[in-house]
Amino acid sequence: MMTKDPFEQSDMVFLYVTVPDMEVARVIAGGAVRERFAACANILPQMVAVYEWDDDIEEENEMIVILKTRSSVAKDLAGWIADHHPYEVPCILEIPLGRGNAPYVNWLRNQVNKAKAPK
Repeated sequence: MMTKDPFEQSDMVFLYVTVPDMEVARVIAGGAVRERFAACANILPQMVAVYEWDDDIEEENEMIVILKTRSSVAKDLAGWIADHHPYEVPCILEIPLGRGNAPYVNWLRNQVNKAKAPK
């Protein structure tokens, strides 16, 4: 008897977002999960960004927030992030996930699908 493939194609994506500090990271991560735009968020607490801005090479400490969501919700989530982000030009990038562990992917999908609880 054939069993269902536990590592199957998914409709989930990551949104990769850089932020200046933990306060902003928590606003983005917590708000996105609370609003059901994302099932889960990971905050990676330390990196150095090197980039050109206004003809100068800049070097800043930043953090990364990775938000796990459905591809169909990513555009709305990106808009929500932009509305709550302090940068003039925030880094918000969608990364398709492809295949994933079916039980975990189903949990992610269900978290994003849940209706927001009334306040």
